[in-house]
Amino acid sequence: MSIYVKLAEFTSIESSRLLLRPFRLEDAQEMFAYSGNPENMRFVFGAHLSVEEVREFIANHFMKNPLGKWAIELKSEHKMIGSIHFVKLSEKKRTAEIGYVLNEAYWNQGLLTEALQLLTEFSFEQFGLKTVDLLIDEENSASQKVAQKVGYQQVKKFKAAHQYSGSIRNFEKYERRKADFLTSTKNRFNGEI
Repeated sequence: MSIYVKLAEFTSIESSRLLLRPFRLEDAQEMFAYSGNPENMRFVFGAHLSVEEVREFIANHFMKNPLGKWAIELKSEHKMIGSIHFVKLSEKKRTAEIGYVLNEAYWNQGLLTEALQLLTEFSFEQFGLKTVDLLIDEENSASQKVAQKVGYQQVKKFKAAHQYSGSIRNFEKYERRKADFLTSTKNRFNGEI
């Protein structure tokens, strides 16, 4: 079965505190709360200047081709607090790169770790991926910690042009392989972790 059919089956994914769901234009105000903050967007893209700009962004980047793109909703508040999505996806190689951003008001609560763990599990168990990558700016220590908590390993350092600004930055590539995930899951259930 194709990855895209599986993605279509799981347009919403739920954990104890979070709902990963499709974007809606009504999310614009909540997205602007963090995407309009330059510090919150420091490692992602330039801050949005208006709610109308966010509406355009949501429509063009998240709704136009929605598979593999989720709004992160905090269930207790029924509020969209971030996004997580496949930046790149290769059905042939069965690999993906995940990107994410979370509203600064919700940092240090384990929410992004929960969202990344959830999508990583689904990537291997439901979508049939073999490898999932994260490309993280080397100055983004918070994102590095999230990756490590979820079991990603740093595999490479490199310089590249930032996707949105074009400036040359130092990046670190983190990787999680299905074989390692299955081993850690098996060990966890056998009481070894």
